[in-house]
Amino acid sequence: MKKNVFKRFAAVGLSMIMVTSLAACNDQATDDNFSIDPYFDAADVDNKPEVISIMADTIMTEENGLQDVCDEYYNNTGIRLEIEKPDHAKYYEKVTLAFASEDPADIIEMGSTYYPELANSGALWDMTYAWEMSTSNCKQIIDEDYVDALRINGKLYGFPMAAGNGTITYVRQDWLDEAGLDMPTNYDEFVEMLRAFKARGNGAIPITAAGLLNTETPYDIYLREFYQDAVPDFYVDEETGQYVDGFAEPEMVEAITRLRDAFQEGLLDSEVVTNKTSTCRDKLGSGLVGAFNYWAGMWSLKLQRSMNEGQLVAMPPIEETGGYTERVPTAMAMSIYAPEKPAIFEHFLMYSHDGGEGQMLFTHGVKDKHYVVNEDGSATALPYYTDPDTTVEKSFYAPELTITEWDDPIALDPMVEESLEVYRENRVFATVPIVTDVISQNLADLNVIKNQVVANAVTGKMSVEEAMQYYEEKGTYYANAILEELNSDAYREQVANDEAEAAEEIENAKNGVNPSAAGEGTDTAE
Repeated sequence: MKKNVFKRFAAVGLSMIMVTSLAACNDQATDDNFSIDPYFDAADVDNKPEVISIMADTIMTEENGLQDVCDEYYNNTGIRLEIEKPDHAKYYEKVTLAFASEDPADIIEMGSTYYPELANSGALWDMTYAWEMSTSNCKQIIDEDYVDALRINGKLYGFPMAAGNGTITYVRQDWLDEAGLDMPTNYDEFVEMLRAFKARGNGAIPITAAGLLNTETPYDIYLREFYQDAVPDFYVDEETGQYVDGFAEPEMVEAITRLRDAFQEGLLDSEVVTNKTSTCRDKLGSGLVGAFNYWAGMWSLKLQRSMNEGQLVAMPPIEETGGYTERVPTAMAMSIYAPEKPAIFEHFLMYSHDGGEGQMLFTHGVKDKHYVVNEDGSATALPYYTDPDTTVEKSFYAPELTITEWDDPIALDPMVEESLEVYRENRVFATVPIVTDVISQNLADLNVIKNQVVANAVTGKMSVEEAMQYYEEKGTYYANAILEELNSDAYREQVANDEAEAAEEIENAKNGVNPSAAGEGTDTAE
């Protein structure tokens, strides 16, 4: 097993914690409570644990009935849920400390920045075989693109809570109508629209955004129309098969130039460098903003309700972008310390996406407490316990981001459906960020330099040429260190080995072969 779970967290903003890592994992791998083996006997699925512990961040609060959800789950399955929901700002610090004490929860909610960190350090159970072997209804109704989006070199260390979702550009339809313009379909028309919005005067902001680069991948998500085919990250060049630094490629120069031109012309919010997302939402709500790239789905309705006047419409992606970007889904990962892993996988993860009783509970909560069923079979969400003016949006999983073909009895608002339809029509799935020791040691410093380069070039503190020269001088050391590892024979061999192991696990599952439970080559199928 790979060791030192915690040293990589320095690259994602957490303080270094000096603790004993998961050393001696191999010695403990035969312990039922510490098994890292992805294989298991089919009978293990029904060996239910008495309790499943969970650490989660984006779920219903205790004040709004989280315990009621746990009680209903117990009534349905006979398994108790013990849930810890730390303060949002300290969530990943709590996750880290839990692993440091060798006492993490069985199931942990994990975003795409942290998921590969812990998976690559051996802290998460490989559930590839469990997923392939599952006979649950989830297996029959799921969109497997979301599952595949969480694979790391072919292996699955977490199951998606919901669709990763992404951002879409919302446009003031009334401003478009007043300008006599149609919705833009390419970059020239997009700029023409922004110029028309600027011409309104009275402090109109044609388009706003929270920063020029996102703080996590995908880095270009809020300003897709300007970045287009530029990739401010490392990626594989299809011609050479080698990793390259996308930030140093010519396409990035073109993207920065487009951003600079728009900023200098007053088409881009003058406070874009310092904006927070809350600042942008406030500006939109006050009627100052003509276009704003933000989350598809429920946020379309929230943004519309925040406005005193005007109508927001989801803009299809312009042709130069190739589509909007779907983030890596948030994962429900399982700790290697968890007991009865196959049973937890089936009776919690699969149950919660079953297209029926379980999915209703983990999406909308408890009947007659969080929603009511109507005479026609449809359902209606009830108000939150603590907020009688707002109806329950979710218990664990956002309904508009379901990953299954599920006939949800609570209908989505038409505006939410429209934004998702436009967003998903042409979307590209992001991949799980690559994590290595070298990347962890260098990426944070490199990203600081990237932000300085873009900000200085766009705001005019440097010319584009000077800014890129600055990147070459300051960023080359970090970028080259990362590229050297990604293009090394050792890294490629590790990826190839992982992919081969994943392929073997999948093939074994298809053939009913369980080398671990019954011996190599033994058929365990009934």
